[in-house]
This record gives sequence, C-alpha cells and structure tokens, in this order.
Amino acid sequence: MAANQREEPLIEIDNVSKLFDTSQGVVDRLLGREPTPVRAVDDVSLTINEGDIMGIAGESGCGKTTLGKLLVKLYDPTMGSIEFDGRDITDLSAEEEKMFRRRVQMIFQDPFQSLNPRMTVFQSVVEPLKTNDIGDSYSERRERVVEVLEDVGLAPAETYLDEFPSELSGGERQRVAIARALVVNPDFVVCDEPVSMLDVSIRAGVLNLMKELQDEYGLTYLFISHDLSLIRYMCDRTAIMYLGNVIEQGPTDDVVTNPKHPYTEALFDAVPEVDAYAERQRANVTGEVPNPRNPPSGCRFHPRCSKIIPPEDWTGSQAGFRRAYKFKRLTLTGELTVEDVVADPETADEQALADELLSYGLSLEVPEEHRIEGETATTVDLAALDLSRDAEETLRSAARALAEGDREAAEAELDGAFQTLCANQHPDQRETGQQTTACHLYESSSSSSAEPVAPDASD
Repeated sequence: MAANQREEPLIEIDNVSKLFDTSQGVVDRLLGREPTPVRAVDDVSLTINEGDIMGIAGESGCGKTTLGKLLVKLYDPTMGSIEFDGRDITDLSAEEEKMFRRRVQMIFQDPFQSLNPRMTVFQSVVEPLKTNDIGDSYSERRERVVEVLEDVGLAPAETYLDEFPSELSGGERQRVAIARALVVNPDFVVCDEPVSMLDVSIRAGVLNLMKELQDEYGLTYLFISHDLSLIRYMCDRTAIMYLGNVIEQGPTDDVVTNPKHPYTEALFDAVPEVDAYAERQRANVTGEVPNPRNPPSGCRFHPRCSKIIPPEDWTGSQAGFRRAYKFKRLTLTGELTVEDVVADPETADEQALADELLSYGLSLEVPEEHRIEGETATTVDLAALDLSRDAEETLRSAARALAEGDREAAEAELDGAFQTLCANQHPDQRETGQQTTACHLYESSSSSSAEPVAPDASD
C-alpha cells in the first residue's frame, strides 16, 4: 500500500455504461432493424480511494481504455454517474470543468503518437500550462517545465527543451508524456498501458519513476494494462474486466493469489512461468471472446466457463453438463452444421452423420490436460461422458434432426433443456472476503465468507 494512501474516495463510479453506435444506420432503417450498439462499458461500479494505485486488467477489447477515457471526461457515459471528489463530472459548469481538467490527466499508451511531432519538448510540456492559465510569465512557465522534466529523469532539462520527438528514444518520449501530464500538478492520473510500447529493458525504470512521482506529487493513479505482472508490481487494488463488466475486484495480492472468478483464474493461468520446471496449469477455457454488440445473457463469461452451474435436478457430472450445454448453444445459434463434420452431407449416412455431429458438438477445444481419454479438439466418445439417460436421448434426438436437415426440430428438442442459472441471470457483485466478484458460484453478497455453491469442473 502506498504511503500516502487514505481511505477517502476520490473517484466513485456508479452503474456506468458506455455504448457506441447507438443510432440507427441506413442499412438498419432499410431492413427495419433496431441498432445493435457496442457495449464497451456495461454497468460498472468502482471506487478509487485518494492516494490509491488502482489497476484495471483484462484482455484487449474488454473496455479498459474506454473506462479510463470516461474518468478523464474524454467520453461521457451513456448511463450512470461518475463522481470526482464528491462532484458528478457529467454535470459541471464551465469553470468547474476547467478545474477538473487541471486535476485529472491521462498518459497514453503510445508516446510515438501522443506527442505532436512538430512541437518541441518545451512546446509540448508548456501547452497545458498555457491552456489552464498557469504561470504569470514565460519565464515562470519555463521554470516549471524545467523542474518537471528533471523530476521525470530528463536532466539536464535544458538539453531536451528544443528537441523534437523524433530525436528522442521511446523511453525519453514517454517521460516527456509523463511530464506533460504532471506539469499542472494533477491529483488523479489515468495511465493507459504506459510502458507497453517501450523496450523491456527500460520499463522497470519508468515504472519505478512513476512510483516515486506518486509520493512526490501526491497522486492517485489508475493503471490500465493487460500485463498482469505490471499490475501486481504497481497496484494496491485491482479490478478485472471482461466484455465491459467488472467481474472481480479487491486487493491486488488477493486477486492474484486467490482469484474468485473463473475468468480471473484463467487470466492468471495464462501468465508464463519463469521456472522452466514448474508444474504448468493451463486454463480450462474454451471458445473465443463473444461479440460486444451481442454479448451473452446472464454472466458474460458462461459460454467459455469450466464451472458453469447445472440445474438442481441434473444427475450427471458438472463436466458432462458443460458439454451438453455447449452442444445446445451451438445448435441454437446455428454454429453447429453438418458441414462441420462432412464435406458432402447428401451422400452421408444419416445415423453416422448424427453420431459425428454429436461427437463434434460435445468436444471441447481445451488444452490436452483437460480432455478426457481419447478426446481430440473435434471428437469425443459419448460413452465416456457422465450423462443421464434422458440427457443423452435429448442430445441424440437433436443430432438426428440436424442430420436430417430439420434445424427447427433440433432447436425444439433442446429448447428448455440444459438450463443454467449462469445464462439466465446476470450476477451482481458478491463479497468474498476482501474481494467482490460477479459470479453465481458465490451464494450472496451479504456473507463475508461466501463459499462456492457449485463444485469445480474437472474433465
């Protein structure tokens, strides 16, 4: 925890959503369709305390950068509210907004693009002072620019003032970008992948510099990164995002060493091991990230989750239910077709085709350690799965209908079958010790020691 951290909220995000492409396009109007917006940030609530270093982690496209831009008012939220120091930033007067922009700054990912190539270092760093009417004279502003350049490690500053970005290294450019953000002495800085474009050899130096500057300037940071080692090194608290949702948050050490959400587990399973002889546990996750224009119902992660919860009357294994649900989902979305298993369906035997469809639809594209004996990425033996007789018959009937070309009959067979809480209800945030997680595995948000209500999956 940073020495200057206090338990006083500086940023309070309440049920914030940001949707893009919300207007109806020409094609939508001609076809009579409603617009399908991109749900970049969806119903996010988060508190960042004064003096905190808060981390936002997740895969590319999960909404991290959009959330950061909402906090510095580069975007306005579609829904919800964001309070900075007790004031809703969506409802600021002109004078209040001017003060807000002095107190809140952003460091962008790419110093090669965030700096104007036609402006010298001095011109880039002095610009915020001029924009915010800070400093009574040229000499006073120059003195401030020199001071902050030396604070970020560009010393002697005079040798850099007349340099253009093209004459600097990547690390020097990012230090200029940091200086530009700090020159107005802000309270809150959003750092969007601040070292991802830099050589590995100089990243640690820049990160250590930013820690030192936090103490010197009394800063509160939001660090956005997909680099989990960076998040662990820099951040006091961490929030994990998936498809626009915050699915887990808490003290960074707890989130890293004892993740509660299956997605968080998978995210950290993907981090390379330094020890070549260490036992490697690869993520038991299948499929690709869904389209943010049409996210899954319920828990956004459930189509890929190894711990999807069966209904109470399910008599087979949890792993068997996961596969049966996958077959149902592929059928109902039209992703499972006879062409997936045979090149010329018209010449194929229908029973053999149904068996192949069933084997294909029940298989999982997961690392080999999570497959059952004899399984490949595209085939699995139905006899090796723990399914009830009723479930097996439902699956076989649907597969026969698909083989016969009757997709409606297949969908009717599966409609209402293999129901899961994970698909039917969007999970709220539940407290689990020092963390909160949006996962149905945990029973309620009122218990501080909630235990999972469903067993871990094991294939």
